[in-house]
Amino acid sequence: MAGLAAALPRPAMAASGTLRIGLKSLPGGLNPLTVSDLVARQVLGSMYESLTTVDSKGRILPGLATRWEASDDARRWRLTIRDGVTFHTGRRLTALDVKRSFEAALTGDGANFAVLALAKVRGFRELRAKTAGDLSGITVADDRTLEVVCDEPCAVFPFARLNIVDVEAAAQAGPEWFRTLSAGTGPYRLVRSSDGIRMDVEANPDWRGGSVPFERVSFLATGIGNDGITLFNDSQIDFTFVDTDALRGVMDDPGFKRSLSSVPRMQMRVVALDPRRVKAFGDLRVRRAMSLLIDRAAMAERFFRGVAAVHNGIVPPALLSNERLEPLAYDPALAKRLLEEAGYPEGRGIEPFQVTIVPEYRREFVYYVSQWNNAGIPAKLAIAPRQEFIARSRRRDYDAFLFGWTATYPDPMNFLDELFSSGSRFNPVGWTSAQFDRLIERAMAIPDQDRRAEVYKDAERLVMQDLPVIPLVVPDYVALRGNVLSDNFITPFGGLNFG
Repeated sequence: MAGLAAALPRPAMAASGTLRIGLKSLPGGLNPLTVSDLVARQVLGSMYESLTTVDSKGRILPGLATRWEASDDARRWRLTIRDGVTFHTGRRLTALDVKRSFEAALTGDGANFAVLALAKVRGFRELRAKTAGDLSGITVADDRTLEVVCDEPCAVFPFARLNIVDVEAAAQAGPEWFRTLSAGTGPYRLVRSSDGIRMDVEANPDWRGGSVPFERVSFLATGIGNDGITLFNDSQIDFTFVDTDALRGVMDDPGFKRSLSSVPRMQMRVVALDPRRVKAFGDLRVRRAMSLLIDRAAMAERFFRGVAAVHNGIVPPALLSNERLEPLAYDPALAKRLLEEAGYPEGRGIEPFQVTIVPEYRREFVYYVSQWNNAGIPAKLAIAPRQEFIARSRRRDYDAFLFGWTATYPDPMNFLDELFSSGSRFNPVGWTSAQFDRLIERAMAIPDQDRRAEVYKDAERLVMQDLPVIPLVVPDYVALRGNVLSDNFITPFGGLNFG
């Protein structure tokens, strides 16, 4: 891409007042009630709101709830719903709509963000099993007040992202309602949607936050690799994320300097290892050896050109500064000794296995796999199409695979409980620890954030001592943006600040 930026004109704002956002792909079905991936969340964030929201610094702010109060043991919550909010359909938002949205999100099959957020609410199991028609733990006290009872302590209940929908209008429109109907309360409302290709939204004149910066926002599927960068330079889009494989070319080209924007990610990136499929992964010494063969500091500085961070744990340091963790070291000599102690000298005896990723991370993973191969560990890189990869990795259908998890709310529980508790539906490797579960239960019963953090530190240390996953470098969100957008358009949670 050398010289590309200098050769082409700088992007300008479209004359129609439309913001054009390029994304690698658009999910085929954008149902706000069953959303379970980051790209869908980015798009739906323009149309749908939750109880709380997060600013560009990661702070929790009121959203559709203006107040939330917990009991001393965090089993009961009282939520005050914002007055004067109108759905895109014209109906006024009430507390009953919030309850109905929760219930509608749980009636479908499969796991989604709502399942995680509502799993501790009384009546959850019965509703999921279809033996009950509502969440018995949620009571509508009046139009502005919800009372929530949980079977277990849940200190983070109001913070998870749960899209609030006009369920009544959605039911009338049929099961595919979200393809044609806009039923949220957000700053934009749906105009049209072409599955996997394009989605257009227009400004919501009744949005509670007042006027919005653009008359219309268009989400366009650009494909992976350099396609989004080329479209940006050709003034066909105003914003695009930069893939990790393209990052060095963009960072090294001075023509991109004025258009670059970056923000640290609230994310965990790891290689998930499945000991059911590869026996050697069940040995802690093998897992530690694989970790010791990765020079994370060099990757952050050289491959990612300094716009990346090394996390010594699984929780981003911005959420939990954990002095109880040992730094993740690079030590090939120690790795060699550990393999010998485990009975796999120079990797001999380890079954050949595949490390599966999506195409945009190929160059990065060539390094990891080559480091393991150099030590005799018989790893092979495999590339899978994105949708196939997502489906199969959720079923743990790979020997080893890239696993990423981006926080939906700024609390370590988003990484600890939701990924490593024995009952988690998103646990990437099936790791369990009774001691860890007890710590999470204890933390869930502490409404005070500072006191809760001390328990989190012990829980995170347990995970890192057993190392069920191999932590990787976490690159910043890096994007190219036209001069109509500010630096805070990207949030640390991978969202886009449409308001």
